[in-house]
Order: sequence, then C-alpha cells, then structure tokens
Amino acid sequence: MQDTTQGGLMSQTQEASFVQKILSPLPGILLLTSVAVFSWFITPKLIGLHPFMKSLNLSDFIIAIIIGMIICNTVGIHPLFKDGLKFSTTLTKTGIVVMGCKYSFAGLVKTGSEAIIIIAVFLFSSAIILMWLSRRLGMSPSLGACLAAGLSICGVSACVAIAPAVRAKNEDIAYTIAVVLMFGLLALFVFPFIGRWFDLSANQFGAFAGVGIVNSAQVLAAGFAFSNDAGVVAGVYNIGRVICLPLVVLMLAIMVAAEDAGVQSQLANTSKMRIIIDKFPVFVLGFIAVVLLNTFGFLSKPEARMAGHFMNWCFLLGFSSIGLTTHLRDIRAAGFSGAFIGFCVASVKAALALIVVLTFLK
Repeated sequence: MQDTTQGGLMSQTQEASFVQKILSPLPGILLLTSVAVFSWFITPKLIGLHPFMKSLNLSDFIIAIIIGMIICNTVGIHPLFKDGLKFSTTLTKTGIVVMGCKYSFAGLVKTGSEAIIIIAVFLFSSAIILMWLSRRLGMSPSLGACLAAGLSICGVSACVAIAPAVRAKNEDIAYTIAVVLMFGLLALFVFPFIGRWFDLSANQFGAFAGVGIVNSAQVLAAGFAFSNDAGVVAGVYNIGRVICLPLVVLMLAIMVAAEDAGVQSQLANTSKMRIIIDKFPVFVLGFIAVVLLNTFGFLSKPEARMAGHFMNWCFLLGFSSIGLTTHLRDIRAAGFSGAFIGFCVASVKAALALIVVLTFLK
C-alpha cells in the first residue's frame, strides 16, 4: 500500500514537473510577442512623423531590437520571463529555413557561388590576421581565437562554437561578445545609411551586410532594414558564413594548439572530421530543402507569399527576443582596448567589403 502511495506521489510530481516545463516559457513568449506586434504597429507611424524619421531607414526589425533593449536595460526582465526568451536563435533559424521559398535552385547557385567565394576570402583572411594581431598585443591564445572567430565568422555563435575547442575562459567569451555587440549595434544604423549613400542595389547591400556585419541576427536586421530583397540576399551570405564555421573553428584550434599544450592534447584525441560534423549548421539543410520544393513547383505563389509573411514574423519575434536579452553592461565588459580592437578590425573588414561589392557585384 505504501509503495502504491509513493508511486502515485512520484507520478503526480512528474506530471507537475512536465506541466511546469511546458508552461514556464509562456510569459516570455507573450512578452516578446507583445514587443514584436507593437514594433510592427508603431514603425509606419514613426516613419510618417517627420522626413528625418524616414531618413533613419527604420524597420520594424530594428525597432523591435531597440524596444527590447530599452525594456531590458531600464525596468529589467523578471526571471519569470527568461525561459521564454531563449528561443531567439530557434526563431531566426526557422526564418532562414523558410527564406528558401524566395529562391529557385538556379538563383541560389548564382547568389550562393558569389557569396561562398567572397565569404571564404574574408573569413579565413580576417581570422588569420586577428590571430596574428592578438599575439602582437599579448593576448592569450584562447582569447585571440574567440575574437578571431567572433569578428570573422558569425559573431556570438562563432565565439560559443570555438570556446570548447580552445579551452576558452568565461571572461574570454564575455569579452568577445561585448566587442561583437558594440560593433553590431552601431552597424544596424550605419550600414543602411552607407548603402543609400553609395546607391547600392539590393544584391550589393545584401553582400555588404553579409560580409561586413559580424553577428548573424544583425546581418539579417540590417539587410531587411534596407529592403526585403537585400535581407534575403544577406540571409544567403549569412548561410555561407555558417557553412564555413566548422572549417574556421578547426583552423583556429590548430593555430591555438601550436601555443597551448592543453589544446594540443585535446585536439590530438579528437577526430578532425568529428569537429566539422559537430559544428555543421543542420538548419542549412532545411533551407536547401525548401529551395528545392520551390524549384520543383511544390509551393504555389499564394503558399510562397504566406511563407514569406511567416518568415518575417519569425525574424521579428527573434529580434524582439534578442533585444530583450541584450544587456548594455555586457558591452561595457570589453573596455577601451576591446572596443579599439573590435572597431578597428571590423571597420577595416566592412570597408574592404564595400570596395569588393562596388567593384565586382552588380
């Protein structure tokens, strides 16, 4: 009888835990949804207030990030909401997968071939230069690798991906994220201005943002702030970057292993192919699958339009979550030296990207 009672209590506890697990993200999801809907509603009204507001090239994506940051850094985010704010990456990746409905296979090959060539040159060269620069400045190899990954590939995601491979400390990760966020937030506003100043086409600006901005979410936000077509092109360039992520992680791990015996031992006991497989972005396969569906006519025009609206809302919800989890105190963690290194390297990379797109892309 006692065993039966205990079993019943355990079953009730498990059920309560399961229900709590299901319900705990709801407050956060409601909060980010409220920010997204409000941003979508208020953006046209802000743009219509004054010609100056229109000249700022504001989009609901950028407004969502700004509103989220204001909430996060003023009244703060209660712990009740935090479980629901962990889906920013899932939402943006879902948007990228659905973005495949904007491409046919032929269009993807054309844009993607340009993207891979430009991305590969910029990624590997900037990563190598950053590793060299970090040594000259006396940084630890692990911090140098985190900065090289974060500022050359795809920002925060790349930093988190490289950290275990080079045995990075928490301070190294925080430092790199701060540098990435500082430049990325500025780029959200500056890049669209530059694009309009140089009269860039959607294809050119998408490439410019995809190469010049370091954080994936900010690449997409800046791209869509310029135009919907530019956002789609920027998304393809962003995919090109994350495809290269495993190879750059492996390269940086080998470079750090030459200076750190612990990393050398860890790398010797790990299959190089395993590193590439573990770091490969699986969501890219989903994007290609949707492209193929669209290419072979499985998506009608009304369905493609609905998918496009769904994509926009995935990005808007994801960017709202990013804004609500961006703490300015984290940005201050990099200090003056971090800001100097980050802005110098990222600005040079952005300037070179602009020269390349003006010279080689129509």
